[in-house]
Amino acid sequence: MSGRDFLVVPNGQEDDIVITCDSIGGIGGLSGDFLSVDPSVVGHFLARVALMELLAAGGELVALSCTFAINEQDAAPILKGVFAEARHVHPYPERITIVTTEKNIPTVQTGVGITCIGKAKDGVRTGLSRIGDVVLAVGNPKVGALVKLTDTEIADIPLLRRLLAQPGIRDVAPAGSKGILYEAQAMAEAAKLRLQCSSDSSILHKSAGPATAIAFSCDPAAVATIEDTFANLVAIGVFKEGANT
Repeated sequence: MSGRDFLVVPNGQEDDIVITCDSIGGIGGLSGDFLSVDPSVVGHFLARVALMELLAAGGELVALSCTFAINEQDAAPILKGVFAEARHVHPYPERITIVTTEKNIPTVQTGVGITCIGKAKDGVRTGLSRIGDVVLAVGNPKVGALVKLTDTEIADIPLLRRLLAQPGIRDVAPAGSKGILYEAQAMAEAAKLRLQCSSDSSILHKSAGPATAIAFSCDPAAVATIEDTFANLVAIGVFKEGANT
C-alpha cells in the first residue's frame, strides 16, 4: 500500500513494515556541486526527511540504507551527519545501516540516497482525520541556501515527536518540495474527506525543501492548546464531508 510519502508492506500477523526514502544531488562539498554546503549538514537533512516521514507514518526505525554516487572518502562526512540525525530515533544507527559507495568512476558532484525501514508497532498513521478536524502547519517552509541546521523556525525531529505526542493530533505529514497545501490535500484524500481552505497564503504553495514544515490535522478542541504550545503555526483549513475534486 502506497501512502503519502511512504510505502506500507503488510506483514501478516506481525507489525506492518513502513519504508521511506529521500535523495540529494548537487548539494555538498564537491567541485561540481551547484550549492556548496558542509557535507555533514547534507547528511543531517538527508536523514531528517526520511526519518520524519517514517515517524509521521507510525514507523519505528529498524534499518537504514545509504547509497552514495561518490567515493568512500567523500561519503564519510555525509554519513557522519546521517548518523548524528538518526540518533534522535535510534541509539546506535551505525549498527543498523548498510552503505555502498562509488568505487570505479571518479565523481565531482554529490549524489546520495537514503532508505529507512521501520515497523508500525502501534499501527500505520494514515487516514485518521475526521470531519470537522482543523488543518494546520508548523514550521517555516524553506529550501536551498535558506535552509540552516541551526534554524529554529523550521521543523525537525524533536518538534515532530512533540507534535505526535500532543493530545488531539490526527494525521501528520512532513512537507517537502510540493509544499504544505499538497500534503494537506493528501491527508484529506487518505481520510476520504474534503479540504476546505481558510487561507490562500503563498506560504501554502512554497517548497518546504527538506521537511522544514509539517502539515497536520487535529481535533478542534485541541487547537487552543496547540496554539499555546507551538510557534510558527499556519492555518490551512477544515476537513469536510466528501472528497476533494
